[in-house]
Amino acid sequence: MDVAAAETSFRRNCRDAWAEDHFQLIVMPTEKCNFRCVYCYEDFALGRMERSVVEGIKALVRRRAPSLSSIEISWFGGEPTVASDIVLEVMADAQDACRSNGVKLRGGMTTNGFLLSGARYLEFHRHGVTDFQITLDGPQAYHDTTRLQANRKGSFADIWNNLLEIRDIKADGEILLRIHLTRKNADVIPRFVAEIERTFADDPRFRFSLQPVEALGGDNDISELIIPAAVRDWGHRAGTAPEPNGSSLERAHPDDYVCYAAKANSYVIRSDGRVGKCTVALKSDSNCIGRINPDGSLAIDAAKLGPWLSGWTTQHPGALSCPAAAVFG
Repeated sequence: MDVAAAETSFRRNCRDAWAEDHFQLIVMPTEKCNFRCVYCYEDFALGRMERSVVEGIKALVRRRAPSLSSIEISWFGGEPTVASDIVLEVMADAQDACRSNGVKLRGGMTTNGFLLSGARYLEFHRHGVTDFQITLDGPQAYHDTTRLQANRKGSFADIWNNLLEIRDIKADGEILLRIHLTRKNADVIPRFVAEIERTFADDPRFRFSLQPVEALGGDNDISELIIPAAVRDWGHRAGTAPEPNGSSLERAHPDDYVCYAAKANSYVIRSDGRVGKCTVALKSDSNCIGRINPDGSLAIDAAKLGPWLSGWTTQHPGALSCPAAAVFG
């Protein structure tokens, strides 16, 4: 990217990240999970979202809606489908608030896909959750060794069946399949990608992204899964290059990528009411920048928020693509 293009991109990204008429909430309706993925960094210490927090989120959306043109509510966990009733309750209230104020509402979810049957997908879709990200660790023989249910059983067959049910439902939205590359599955990923292409090629909702698995924390030693640099570079290239047939390969992160955590109009709401910026650094006090109140107001510590937004002052690409690195040094 040349200098002029980079400057234009920075100005555009800055405008979007500070836009007062847009608001993004990343909500964790539970921090429990029905999976025990071997590389997971979460500790599952917190359970379902407290009632006062649910009411606070609903009130926050109602408070902000009159001044917004768009709002995005992204559901995270834990596993959000385990607390689907909370998702549906909040989204129904948000739909009413946004409809009354002419606000565009977009809902998304990061889910393991195990409980996302066709019927559950339709229910979420009716409530405005139309975009989903689901991770697969390659074909069943590989996936079932790393993405385990809490009972230590495999999960691939149920997820794949759910994807087929969703494929057969006519609806809009996006289904992003995040395909993990590991040292063990790298050789079979090209064939697996071809199978995905054949299975979902006729459905424009389905996209996929290749991502090398990373050690982001947690108690397990996953060094045997981390792929060598050469393969990792291939994965990043594959994840960002245009597909020859122009079909379903999703660009992983563009050169000017700005993480949600670097955006002034984006917050993470945890199940106990703490407000954060990052969904990975959940154990860090630096990532607890405030709380949500039952009346929908946010009590934010400006001194703790500031470092997450420092990339806009320094204009350092790394502080924008992953502000956690700047916050934690």
